[in-house]
Amino acid sequence: MAFIDASGNMDRQGCRVFLILTHSCAGGVPLGIFITTNESTETVTQALELYNSLLDETSYFGRGAALGPAVFITDDSASERQALKNVYPDATLLLCVFHLLQAFWRFLWDSKNAVRKEHRPVLISLLKEMVYADTIEKT
Repeated sequence: MAFIDASGNMDRQGCRVFLILTHSCAGGVPLGIFITTNESTETVTQALELYNSLLDETSYFGRGAALGPAVFITDDSASERQALKNVYPDATLLLCVFHLLQAFWRFLWDSKNAVRKEHRPVLISLLKEMVYADTIEKT
């Protein structure tokens, strides 16, 4: 399992810094980093392919660069997710719980959605109950 996320607005050129991490008993362990001039699908695909060219067949717990991680956890960036599908077509892409809740919270507060202020805490609580449910019956 690997996590990938990008940060930007760190320089005048608007470059994007991508981190690829995996989990361990000590916390997140970096697998790689790449810097791009934008976050387009084409650019991220090329960056991932270049990154893969640095890896051998023992990478990703023996899966190799061609298969890559079995699972990626991402935010809801469409271009990033498409690039991952392009490079790792067999990988399962999951949406990060934090980013899911953040997107829903922003939806609730966006005035164009006309969600009443008193309904917002109830709705976010219901979503959290579904996300953190440990059985289907609890959803």
